[in-house]
Amino acid sequence: IAPPDNSQLQSPLLRLPPEIKHMIYALCFVTDCSLLDPIADPSMRTLKKEKNGSKGVSIPGSNLLQTCRRVYHEVDRRPLLTENSFCFTSVDRVRTFLKSLDGDFSTYVQDIEIDIRRVHSNHPDRAREWLHYLAWGNGSWAQNLASLRRDAVGLKCLRLNFESWPRVPMFRTELWDLLRSMLSRLEGLDRIVVIGASKGSNMARKAPWSSVHFVGGDDVGPDDLVPRLWSAVQGSDDTKVIRWVRESGRIHLEVVSTAYLLKRVDGNWSIPSSRSSHTDPWPESGS
Repeated sequence: IAPPDNSQLQSPLLRLPPEIKHMIYALCFVTDCSLLDPIADPSMRTLKKEKNGSKGVSIPGSNLLQTCRRVYHEVDRRPLLTENSFCFTSVDRVRTFLKSLDGDFSTYVQDIEIDIRRVHSNHPDRAREWLHYLAWGNGSWAQNLASLRRDAVGLKCLRLNFESWPRVPMFRTELWDLLRSMLSRLEGLDRIVVIGASKGSNMARKAPWSSVHFVGGDDVGPDDLVPRLWSAVQGSDDTKVIRWVRESGRIHLEVVSTAYLLKRVDGNWSIPSSRSSHTDPWPESGS
């Protein structure tokens, strides 16, 4: 697209000081929800989300790039990638999205969610693809394989979404082994989150790291979810925090570095929560 030959000074927005204007542009690009299987064109002129197997409506703010040539050339597209979370249901869709971005745009993607809704006992290759893609190895063999670490070198936060476990056609022990294996291959992150389904009073009484929330049973194997989450985040033990949030039938369990927590997640966090007695119920949210 050719540079603008009209300054568009009739627009109140374009007459604003650059620092204010770019703050407004950035806010237009951010959404609170994870973007499911997004589709981008190489120059980031548009970003769409896939719905029911077809292209859906544009993500709010991405049409800003098409308003006029001046906006197209002066808008900083990076917040669209750095400030949003991108959710994918297959390895192919992750790679298609990241590889479609021009230049260094893929290096700005910092937050990715993996949704396991498509894994299936009758199609074990789907689970194997995720395990291979999450291999974090540095050996020569790893350099020859596709991996998330190589495709998204700027990744800071990874989310593993297991909330669809009631509908996934796999045994609970298989799902638990998948979750544990996915986590065992990760390292060097600032934040790792596991999302589960947690509804009703019975589940509310379970510890936030109970396998019940993530695969539907507590007799599925080793109870080592937290240690595996802990190992995926970089830093010494005194610089990491375990947190959880339970709301709207979902639970988010995470390990996060305190620096990332205060900068990107909760700037008001100060100290971990506690129970006065081990018999007290777990709070809906805590750390």
